[in-house]
Amino acid sequence: MGSMEIDPNNSNIIYAGTGEANSATDCYPGYGMLKSTDKGDTWNVIGLSEVLNFGAIKVHPLNSNIVYAAGMGYRSKSVNKGIYKSTNAGATWTKVLFVSDSTSGMDVSIDNSDINIVYAAMWQRIRPPSVSSTGGLTSGLYRSSNGGQNWTLLGATNGLPAPSATTGRISINVGKGNSSFVYSIYKTTTGNNISGVYKSTNKGLNWTSLATIPPSSGFDWYFGLIETDPINVNILYVGSVDVYKTTNNGAAWINLTNAYSGSFDQQHPDQHVLWINPLNTQSMINGNDGGIFTTSNGGTNWSKKYDLPISQYYAACIDFINPLKKYGGTQDNGSHGSINAGPAGWEVLYGGDGFHCAVDYTNSNVIYMESQNGGVGRSDDGGNNFNDIATGLDLTRTNWSSPYMLDIQNPSIVYFGSYVLNKSTNKGNNWTVISPDLTKGANGRLGTITCMSNSVLPSTQRVIYTGADDGRVMVTTNSGTNWTEITTGLPVRYVTDVVTDKRNPAIAYVTLSGFNMDLSNTHIFRTTNYGANWVNITSNLLNVPANSLIIDYNKDSTLFVGTDAGVYYTSRLGASWAQLGTGLPNAPVFDLVYHQATAKLIAATHGRSMFELDISNLPSGINNNSEIATEFSLKQNYPNPFNPSTNISFEIKQKSFITLKVFDLTGKVVATLVSGIKAEGSYSVKFNGENLSSGLYFYKLESDNGNNEVKKMILLK
Repeated sequence: MGSMEIDPNNSNIIYAGTGEANSATDCYPGYGMLKSTDKGDTWNVIGLSEVLNFGAIKVHPLNSNIVYAAGMGYRSKSVNKGIYKSTNAGATWTKVLFVSDSTSGMDVSIDNSDINIVYAAMWQRIRPPSVSSTGGLTSGLYRSSNGGQNWTLLGATNGLPAPSATTGRISINVGKGNSSFVYSIYKTTTGNNISGVYKSTNKGLNWTSLATIPPSSGFDWYFGLIETDPINVNILYVGSVDVYKTTNNGAAWINLTNAYSGSFDQQHPDQHVLWINPLNTQSMINGNDGGIFTTSNGGTNWSKKYDLPISQYYAACIDFINPLKKYGGTQDNGSHGSINAGPAGWEVLYGGDGFHCAVDYTNSNVIYMESQNGGVGRSDDGGNNFNDIATGLDLTRTNWSSPYMLDIQNPSIVYFGSYVLNKSTNKGNNWTVISPDLTKGANGRLGTITCMSNSVLPSTQRVIYTGADDGRVMVTTNSGTNWTEITTGLPVRYVTDVVTDKRNPAIAYVTLSGFNMDLSNTHIFRTTNYGANWVNITSNLLNVPANSLIIDYNKDSTLFVGTDAGVYYTSRLGASWAQLGTGLPNAPVFDLVYHQATAKLIAATHGRSMFELDISNLPSGINNNSEIATEFSLKQNYPNPFNPSTNISFEIKQKSFITLKVFDLTGKVVATLVSGIKAEGSYSVKFNGENLSSGLYFYKLESDNGNNEVKKMILLK
């Protein structure tokens, strides 16, 4: 949501502009304007679906039929930008201000005492994949005195900045207690800081600059908070990394949040909205990148609200030895870890923006976490302490969410992707570059690796696939000695995930997103020959980006995919897809993690926290003829993981010739536990892996008519 507005004359009526209001890299588009007439219990789309993102909504207190909306449009050039007006409570809309196809309607404010006076803040900004533009000559503050029929650009003659190539985001606020008072804040592209705070005492006709400006962040295009006290219009609040207050026209600014001076339980950086109780101005609600905070004493003390599941996860992982322990990296809120299976007990373990995480599958105390642009660290004591292991990495070009992974057979080997692939053989203490540039080269913001996957050949050579933000996909079948581009046959899109079939590394999948390139459709592809050819298996999936893919090794032809509209699965290798489970909010799923032994699927959403689903009730038989095996059932081994022995149980429903074999990741048979005719009944056999190395193994029960069932187990020594 970019903006919400409650009808000042009827609190049952709420308007909501979908699509995020900040021009970030992963700023999500919406699907129009929503309206509720029952306090949010139900909603209807009331138009403006083409606008995609909204910066502000205002309902006029003198006439609730009059509604204004600041239409940002999407990140690229579009005519669907500007200020929109409805005169019939949202039933129909008219664009009343358009500046250019690169200029968004960022903010709109109205004179509460004069139905004809309207203010609009326009922002020149585009953010296609390779560049980021946060300002320009068409950014400016506009005023209308006839309800939006005509507009005047306010500038130097009014006391405001003249049009400039460095003018960035602008915000505006009309005093609620006295609409003659109007405030605006200007940002500049030079350093992306605040360039000035301005005040008018005659309804926007003339302006003066406040004595000083509050501290800036260096990325103030991200903030638009400006608010006046509802009773005393000489009290002004401005948001940046912190919320600042002035009572003397900017002669001094008081930091009300001091986010970096205490714990983030008390306050959090990056301020976006502030609501001041008109009946008690000491009572305020503050919304920032950490959630919702409240104060009852004017900002002296703040309390965080913990009952909102709104974490924006980028990635997740699970402790395969103790699957109750889960981890995830979140936008602006670091990387977290859980100590139990529920929503309670999560702790912040690593700072910054949180991204990829990994747990050593042979030692739960070894945990990897990451902050933005490759700030990877390792803990050797279960997350209590972390050491920086980014030293020695080639970080010349890195993705905001730089991928890394553990080797499939040796967890001391770690791979890290920047624009080249870096390899460590000692858990990140030292690094060596093992590839050329695996992208199409530096191109503005593009040219970084976004995902990777590894498997192993019988020769012990590693097969590694990589995907990049510019659409390039590469593969090596000899541990990085030689690389082959395998992009032919794939759309030029941001590669969100690449997954290798561990049973046969010639088989791989890529998932794609086109939103940052203003493209859609065709999101999942499969290869069976190391990328020489690709087959589109998107089929009936919704036309939204796919972000993460999981192969279910217990079920033939079963895949799970996390998309911007939830989780879907197929049991037919993508011939058709169905939505998986219930209870998952309609939110982008950025990452999927599957704990095969317990049949638990983890979905990390970007905005609605993390969810878990037991998928053991899905069809579990694998049949080479696409039929579910009905003559036997294979149980999950116990214990799992195991060292060195485990028990495997199965049930025979009719007399059959049965084999039970164990395979390593290369498909080599390492043990034959059963081979012969078995009568109807239940059986249990012991498997001893004393002479095998730690790793992932498969065991398959098969009858003489070809029916078979496969499950996975983990040997940890």
